Amino acid sequence: MYRNQHGFAYPLTLTIILAALFLLTIQLDQFISEKRIVNQTETVMMQEYYLLSSFKKTEKMLSENIDPEKSGIYFFKNGSVSYEISAVASSLIQITFKTKIGSDKEIFGYAYYDTDLQKMIKWIEKN
Repeated sequence: MYRNQHGFAYPLTLTIILAALFLLTIQLDQFISEKRIVNQTETVMMQEYYLLSSFKKTEKMLSENIDPEKSGIYFFKNGSVSYEISAVASSLIQITFKTKIGSDKEIFGYAYYDTDLQKMIKWIEKN
């Protein structure tokens, strides 16, 4: 029986190679999915950081009683944040932020600044 295998090695080798390829395919798919998630997370974190930085710059500008422009743009390394200022009430200002990074969709944020308290009182982010 040892000498009479009649082609036993070929199907066994083929099965082992196919199983290895199947496992490598699963690992590659998982790697690509994780890489995509990491890139999306990095973009979201960058958008959050840009919004927060713009929020703080605008709050500082308003609290120092600098007459702000009605609209403007903050430029960052990988994107930009545009803002528009509009009065809602006599002591309340609404600031609309639009964050644009590369070809990703714009993220909108709204902040409300109280001129009596001289600070931001409310912050809303719309995705």
